[in-house]
Amino acid sequence: MTMKKILFFAATLLLSIPYASATLDVRAFGAKGDGTTLDTHAIQAAIDSASTCGGETVVLTPGRYLSGTLVLKSNVTLHIERGATLLGSTQLSDYPSHESSYVSHIKRYSSRSLIFAEKVENITICGQGTIDGQGSLENYPATETETLMGITRRPYLLRVISCKNVTLSDIHLRNSPAWTQHYLDCENVFIDGIDVYNHGNYNNDGIDIDNCRQVRIVNSHFNTDDDAICFKTTNATGRCENVVVANCVIAANCNAMKWGSETNGGFRNFTITNCVFRRADEPTIYDRPHRTLGGLAIETVDGALLENFNISNISMYGVMTPIFIRLANRGRNYYDGGPSQPVGTLRNIHIANLTATMHGLVTSSITGLDGHPVENVTLSNVHLICDGGGSAEHALNRNLPAREKEYPETLIFADAPASGLYIKNARGLRIQNLCLEVRQADPRSLLFIEQVDDAILDGVTLINPSGTPQLTLRNDNDILVEKLRETPGTTPAGIVVEGNNSRIAIEKECPVKFADNATKKCLLK
Repeated sequence: MTMKKILFFAATLLLSIPYASATLDVRAFGAKGDGTTLDTHAIQAAIDSASTCGGETVVLTPGRYLSGTLVLKSNVTLHIERGATLLGSTQLSDYPSHESSYVSHIKRYSSRSLIFAEKVENITICGQGTIDGQGSLENYPATETETLMGITRRPYLLRVISCKNVTLSDIHLRNSPAWTQHYLDCENVFIDGIDVYNHGNYNNDGIDIDNCRQVRIVNSHFNTDDDAICFKTTNATGRCENVVVANCVIAANCNAMKWGSETNGGFRNFTITNCVFRRADEPTIYDRPHRTLGGLAIETVDGALLENFNISNISMYGVMTPIFIRLANRGRNYYDGGPSQPVGTLRNIHIANLTATMHGLVTSSITGLDGHPVENVTLSNVHLICDGGGSAEHALNRNLPAREKEYPETLIFADAPASGLYIKNARGLRIQNLCLEVRQADPRSLLFIEQVDDAILDGVTLINPSGTPQLTLRNDNDILVEKLRETPGTTPAGIVVEGNNSRIAIEKECPVKFADNATKKCLLK
């Protein structure tokens, strides 16, 4: 055999050996992996050594590695093999506080985590193993009577701050004492094929993306008691932008996907596609009868600009409120002593090919404020199946208060006079091929539109077995209603026009009633 063939054979052999060179087994640094010995120092020594060498892979082979806080370094990959579990210690003393230099609202109550990284780059957590925080109430007691349920005492699984090129793939995340993972002020975040299960304690978000740019969350599964996928901007100088979420299955007892409630900075350029939202099978830890509050909760209440969203191919079931789009004016600052934030802007939201089966009475809603409307919302090929069974009292509600300072949650419009969709203070509304139906009689209007300027309703199907008015237009301007349909065998779709309207065009076949000072003068011929 010639020398060239020998060298080629040796190189091929090395490439065929898993983790040949540039890999460090934590057991070589003293880790036991027996589930009882605290392996923090051994695992950290391996991470430090990998970083010193310019970047290597740290490997956890099958076993249970009990650990406190680990600090990731640049160019280091933490590979947790199938059959290996990184097990969070249940002793708070094993989680030293890491105060971030990045100023944000979250800094007020977040400083501990099992894995921490700040101002590093090219970090990866991968493998088919598990990170388990052992975060149950038994290990981390908390109550609803405490401020934020005592979250300051409870560590996250992952806190990644001001980092570049962050990858998390094929890993199982379990039982965080608080949020599962928080990415703050990061760039180029890639989440692929992860599985999150978090039901053991309060504030059990699945993932929180906060003031991050260039983010992909794909091919993943989330099952959480609190919000599953949550986008935040907890610093007014930053933005969450250029984000894709695709091919995810999401189960939650709160909101499946939420923007907020912290909304100090901006949210721009989001694409959400090919996802399933459902109600979690597990009972919620919170003392409330309501579960799976929102499917899509899109909010700006602390001054944020929120624009350019494309959401498509979404299926939901068991969700109480499929669509919640909210512009309000809570105006909360993001650091102690900082100024209150002004009213934000919410515009250019496009939702297409969405089907949802509700569980509960709180209608979907799109709402802004007087003088600050939600702008340019498009609903296309949307089908909402509602429970029905609402009250006659709520059907008569008019001029609901703005509630602009309240926490932005679907329940603030539990008394809305709509069973399917309530819209107030909007401009540039476009609805095409919308089907709203209730499964049992409901005196509320299926679709209630109030103080809306410039709207086109083209191809709306309303199905209500009670035969009550199904579309109410109140104090609107420049509204065009075309192709309002009813299902054979049901009462024809009726329109009620109320209040001080102007410039409303309705197809001739639709029966129209007038109330509350409205007259035929508002109708365009």
